Amino acid sequence: MDDTRGWGLLTDGQRQAILDHTLLARIGRIDDVVRAVRFLLDEAPFMTGSVLRIDGGYPLGGEAIAPMPEGVV
Repeated sequence: MDDTRGWGLLTDGQRQAILDHTLLARIGRIDDVVRAVRFLLDEAPFMTGSVLRIDGGYPLGGEAIAPMPEGVV
């Protein structure tokens, strides 16, 4: 993680807050991007005009949600 741009400028608490907010609970690796590019090249030659987000679910993360009250389905 030390190679991630700007990661070393954050406090431990800030780093943990980012990881907690990311659904996959980790930062991305070079391999994550390589696999996405290989997918586009090998498996999706007809794919056009799309945005492929490689973010570990960061936009979907957020505050933990309290469990539903007992009896609520």
